Amino acid sequence: MPYLFTYNIFPPDQAENISKAYLKVVKEERAEWRPLAKEVISNAVKGTLDGMSVISVYDVKEGKLDEMMAIQQKHLLVYHDIPGYRYRMEVRFKVTEAVEMLGMKFPE
Repeated sequence: MPYLFTYNIFPPDQAENISKAYLKVVKEERAEWRPLAKEVISNAVKGTLDGMSVISVYDVKEGKLDEMMAIQQKHLLVYHDIPGYRYRMEVRFKVTEAVEMLGMKFPE
């Protein structure tokens, strides 16, 4: 059960457009991914030198990573026509999973 991180960056002058687009789709998005993952961090926002930065983290259920990534990708397309918008997705494994990948068992 890995974590899926999504990072979104956009210019501060596009914050209103990003927010409007988000508010239009938030209910639909959540309904689609809730069977697949638990939201650990929900859209944590901060200003950076590169613009506004938003991060979300999902604890993806066993065997649902591909489906969750496809759904996230579809929903991130909503923002593609907003000037300066950028994003990336990243998968990180829990330490227990990483240790198991090395053929070891994590102590209980």
